[in-house]
Amino acid sequence: MVCCINVVCFFCTICVFIGLASLIQFCLGIYLTFLQTDIIIINRLVKTDEFDSYLFYILLVFIGLGLISLILSFFSIYSIIRKLKSLSLFISVLWIFAAALNIVMFVVSLLYYFVILPQLRLLLIRTLQQTSLLTAQLLEPFQSKNICCGINGKDDYYKTSLDEKPPSCCRVPNCWTDTDINNHIDGLNSTVSLMHTQGCYPIINKYVTFELWTLVGISGICALLQLLAIMFMCTLYQRYKKLDDDPKFVIDHLANEIPINDNNKTVQGSSQTIEETVEITQI
Repeated sequence: MVCCINVVCFFCTICVFIGLASLIQFCLGIYLTFLQTDIIIINRLVKTDEFDSYLFYILLVFIGLGLISLILSFFSIYSIIRKLKSLSLFISVLWIFAAALNIVMFVVSLLYYFVILPQLRLLLIRTLQQTSLLTAQLLEPFQSKNICCGINGKDDYYKTSLDEKPPSCCRVPNCWTDTDINNHIDGLNSTVSLMHTQGCYPIINKYVTFELWTLVGISGICALLQLLAIMFMCTLYQRYKKLDDDPKFVIDHLANEIPINDNNKTVQGSSQTIEETVEITQI
């Protein structure tokens, strides 16, 4: 019994940690998906014909898993403390699905980092050329905030079909109409300094890297804790089942707690208690 209580305490501790990790997962997912403007723009920007916006979908799953795991943590503690074996078994199955989804998210985020991220610069340039107007509109607030222009630089816009270049690349109004800038003269002409020449890709790469490693770290930690919770919940389920199915264990436990006296009445009372326990347990 002492060992069983220790397992329960350890399991409840794991559930508390899962609840905290799930709360962080949920809040970070909400922040990255709906509140952080730069991440929102980038998630829409990386939507291409070949890869679509995987980051946006991953974040939605990230939010859902955080909420579900938070609820499961509460019901796991409740079912174990109240010794509800059926509910514990059902929650264990849900934990398996949650852990599997976290592992899938962990793997997909790593694949995105090592496979798609090295190609992202070329994909963004191709997107800017194919859907110039929409991509330029997405880049407009990002360029204004981060003081950059285009993907690699201002020259990216010369390869597009845009009639009006984005004013966010300019430090002064109408900088695109300057003849020297349009002819790519970057010599000693002072008007060149009136335009942002640095590309936005280094900043985009920094945000995407942060987003991916956040997904990898939290989903990996949650999956590990959930696997531990599944293991301990199955152990407790087996021990509780053994307590219910083994009458000898109940008799031995009660017999060890009853003091042996010379008084016949006490012995008879103890025997009666054990017999009643046997009958109830067998029923």
